[in-house]
This record gives sequence, structure tokens and C-alpha cells, in this order.
Amino acid sequence: MSIDQAKAFLKELNINSELKQKLLSCSTAEARMKCARESGFEFTAEEIDNARSELFDDELDTVSGGGSCCGHTCENDEDSCYDL
Repeated sequence: MSIDQAKAFLKELNINSELKQKLLSCSTAEARMKCARESGFEFTAEEIDNARSELFDDELDTVSGGGSCCGHTCENDEDSCYDL
């Protein structure tokens, strides 16, 4: 497991609408982690949190407004993919 896998997963969500929809259909954090594993990504909940933080810091200057890896604004979406 690695933070690199977690970063790759978050980036894949931006370009793979099928994976994004599959993830959004999951109702629990456990189901979302299983979805990630079944899609070939191995990481822990801590690693995905760290990856989000690092990617957010890296892209902060280029992003305006709210948003997330799945296209939903997390502050308005209780079951966002950020809750892996």
C-alpha cells in the first residue's frame, strides 16, 4: 500500500467516469475502499487522506471555487468520495 497508489486513484477519478460512478454508488466508506481495491488500487484510509491533502496543496493555486476528485462539492455532499 502506498500514498502513490492513493494519488493515482484520485487522479483516475478525474478521468474515469465509470469508476467515478461506481464509487459514488457506494454507500459506506468500507464499500468505497473495496471499490478502489477491486479497481487495482491499494492504499489505507490514512494514505488517501494524506494524498488528498498533498494534491490539494499542490493544486490550490490553480483551482477556484469548491470541488473534489469526483466533481461534487464536498461541503454540500455528505457521502462524497472524500469519505473513504
